[in-house]
Amino acid sequence: MDIAKKLLGGYAAVSVLTLLAIVVFSGNPDVVTDAVWIRGSILAVASLITFALGVSMAGGSRSNYRRVKIIALAQVVAVLVIESIPGSFPVWFKIANGVCGALLIIVVLLTFARSVRATFAAS
Repeated sequence: MDIAKKLLGGYAAVSVLTLLAIVVFSGNPDVVTDAVWIRGSILAVASLITFALGVSMAGGSRSNYRRVKIIALAQVVAVLVIESIPGSFPVWFKIANGVCGALLIIVVLLTFARSVRATFAAS
């Protein structure tokens, strides 16, 4: 599950960099809206929590494997909803959000793979 940990690290990096961009461009209401502040903050916090769970999962934690599987799937759904609402967020934010979603989709596919499920199955 080392690859999932790396993907979750990439997700966290993109999310934190997105939050940094929000802070830098916060004076421009065309670039940073209230919705961007809210979603960007949630995204950064959620990504860091998910990464921490992923590190534990990669170390063999069955309970955190289940958490990552559920949280990553829920986050993918949230990304898809945000991406599908026209005009809800600026294009730059939708691109960053889409990159996060792409990384999470791979994590979801990995965690739902039969071989990975077997690795974390109850003994």
